[in-house]
Amino acid sequence: MITLVIYDITDDIVRNKVAKACKRFGLSRIQKSAFLGDLPSAKRKELISRLRRILGNNKGNIQVFVLCKADFALREIIGCVEFDENEEIVVV
Repeated sequence: MITLVIYDITDDIVRNKVAKACKRFGLSRIQKSAFLGDLPSAKRKELISRLRRILGNNKGNIQVFVLCKADFALREIIGCVEFDENEEIVVV
């Protein structure tokens, strides 16, 4: 199953920890605050648990969507994807 993680977090440190966790689980960044990848159920549950701990009582939200491959194949990408996957995460 395809896992999509999107988030809206104002705290730079928390936001960067969320991004690092997503990358460690093998998800690819598709936008500044969106990661995508194919995760088995057990790994997805582990990621969700980690994201809950990272966010804790901080302001913001993280949303995790599970998509079947057939639905994912129907997605439409409008415009040009211009995100540098190797962009460094800066912790201030």
